[in-house]
Amino acid sequence: MDLQQYEHLVTQLATEVRRYLIKRGAQPEVAADIVQDVFVKLLEMELVLPPEKLRPYMYRVAWSTYLDQYRRTRRYQLLVRQYLIPTAVTVVRPIDDSDLTAALQKLSAKEQRLLVLRYDQALSLAEIAKRLGIRLAAVKMRLHRVHRKLEKIMRGTTYE
Repeated sequence: MDLQQYEHLVTQLATEVRRYLIKRGAQPEVAADIVQDVFVKLLEMELVLPPEKLRPYMYRVAWSTYLDQYRRTRRYQLLVRQYLIPTAVTVVRPIDDSDLTAALQKLSAKEQRLLVLRYDQALSLAEIAKRLGIRLAAVKMRLHRVHRKLEKIMRGTTYE
C-alpha cells in the first residue's frame, strides 16, 4: 500500500470514527476534536500501523479519549451545579467540600458565569462565545485560566 492509499484510508476511518462517536452521544464538535487528537497520536507514533491494525487502534483511542472527556465534563457539571447555582433550599455539605466551596467563591462573577454556561447549561464553546460576544479562542483561554486558578486555590497557593 502506498502513502496516498494509506492517507485515504486514514481519512476514511476518521469520518467513520467521528460518526461512531456522535452515535454514542458525543457532540459533533467534541467528536471532531477527539478525531483530531487521534490523528495527533498517530503522527506522534514512531511506527506506521499496518492497515488491518489501524481501524481498531483509532476506535480504541477515540473511545477512551471520549470517556475521559465525558467524565471530566460530568465532574465539572456536578461541581458547578452543587456550588455555583443558587438554591432555595440550604444544603448541608460535607466538611471535605468546604475547601472547594471556598475556592469557587473566590472566583469573580464572570468566572463563575463562564463555569455555569459551560458545565451546568452544557453549552458548547462556540455557543458561549456567541452568548458572551467574544471569540472562540478567548472562551477557551478563559476556561483554561479559570481551571488553573481553581487548581492553585485548591492547592493553597495564593492567586492574584
